[in-house]
Amino acid sequence: MPVVNIQLFEGRNEAKAAIAKEVTESISKHANIDPKYIYVIFNDVSVENWAISGELFSDTLKKQD
Repeated sequence: MPVVNIQLFEGRNEAKAAIAKEVTESISKHANIDPKYIYVIFNDVSVENWAISGELFSDTLKKQD
């Protein structure tokens, strides 16, 4: 049973259904696994809890303003 964990910034709720569908279809196709056994878990992460290049993403957004 494949379990896929996807981390996204908060607020991407409208995209989750489409992402889950495509990820499931791809795994099913390429690994020959029945989609009913494929789990997709979304973890919403705030920009204050995500870092890139050693800086919090929220700080990088502030620099762009």
